[in-house]
Amino acid sequence: MSNADQPQNITARLDDVDARLEQLGNEIDLIRTIQDSVRRETRANSQTGARLERTVTQLADIACDHQRALQLGSQNAERDREVVNNDREVFQAEIRRIWEYLLRQGGNGNAPAN
Repeated sequence: MSNADQPQNITARLDDVDARLEQLGNEIDLIRTIQDSVRRETRANSQTGARLERTVTQLADIACDHQRALQLGSQNAERDREVVNNDREVFQAEIRRIWEYLLRQGGNGNAPAN
């Protein structure tokens, strides 16, 4: 190898190093862009997750309120059934009493036929 070839060889090598460094710089820029996108997407996912968690908590609260309302409704219905049954028994007893009175009166307000 002659001395004249060495500067050309060094220049070619430096040009190659410069080209490779530029390529690496471009790749680093691309990686930074991708990282920024991933960071933004991660932040958006985190916010969406927090929103979803709040929504699930609200739904759980609504479900608990609904369950309590159903229990109260069931208790009220049972209480109402008891009241209706008691009222029915009272009405039946009163009807029986009136019926027996009418029978004693002969059914038409006259003395019973003997």
